[in-house]
Amino acid sequence: MTKKLPIEQFLQTDFSHIIDVRSPREYKQSHIPNAINYPVLNDDEFEYIGTLYKQNSFKAKVLGASFVSANISKHLLKLQDKISPKKSIGIHCARGGMRSQALGIILYQIGYQVALLEGGYKAYRKEVARYLQSPLPHHFITLIGQTGSGKSEIIASFENSLNLEGIAKHLGSSFGGICGTQPSVKSFQNALFERLRELENAPFVLVEGESKRIGNLILPSVLYNAYQNAPKIFIQTPLEERIKRITKQYGKISHAFFENAMQKISPFMKKDFWQKAKDAFNCGDLESVAEILLVEYYDKVYKKESYAYTISYHSLEQAHTEICTLAREYYK
Repeated sequence: MTKKLPIEQFLQTDFSHIIDVRSPREYKQSHIPNAINYPVLNDDEFEYIGTLYKQNSFKAKVLGASFVSANISKHLLKLQDKISPKKSIGIHCARGGMRSQALGIILYQIGYQVALLEGGYKAYRKEVARYLQSPLPHHFITLIGQTGSGKSEIIASFENSLNLEGIAKHLGSSFGGICGTQPSVKSFQNALFERLRELENAPFVLVEGESKRIGNLILPSVLYNAYQNAPKIFIQTPLEERIKRITKQYGKISHAFFENAMQKISPFMKKDFWQKAKDAFNCGDLESVAEILLVEYYDKVYKKESYAYTISYHSLEQAHTEICTLAREYYK
């Protein structure tokens, strides 16, 4: 018989794979990070069975079972090459009902080690909300500094870092959308939850002092307050290095993207500098664009805040050593 695990135990289990049997549309909206989608009902089938169930529940169950059986038979041939029966797998649907049980029972009967998530994805989302609203056990060290100072690359170089820009797929500024489409709110929360769980036993967690809003996404208040109240390190970098760093970023953006971003910041720049930046971009002079925007926009709107330490950034190795030394001293 397949076993059902409550969310706490499900999260603590080392599954080789987690299978999400919900419809592709449900999965696309949000899912457990790294879960793979093997829907037992496709989008059209799921919608049709839901409508039919309100009219004739028995007929809906019969037709639904036939759809599920056909879909599972296709999945089995793919799963035999992808998932070893020697390792445990987790399965869930929306609420821990018939869809996950259907696949779970068959996989169990043919020899797979199967565990179903009690309460399904709804239980997972409830746990995510609870976690992100509760006090966090992490020891944060927060990096602050002007745009282009290298905070993001320092964050990326640490194993025990919380890369908020990476998770949000946004650089947090008017030009921050160069990372592409941002995840949904639920997907963002799920990714934060999973990363924070991974970092619970880290001696400290390095994070950038982002605003509460990153693009279209809002950070949980508990997390935001935690790193804002943590010891802060100001990353000091020469203007010429900041210009080089920003120039690389601007080389990736389209003319339409640049125009849209410039319209957003026009109220915060003197008109002549704003126009000079646009003209420089149209001429392909990205270094001038970067310098104008750093000096005449970013540095002028930068909100100065108090900090405990300053690091003059020369190399990743040097910054890494100094940050680790400061963190060990603070959290000893």
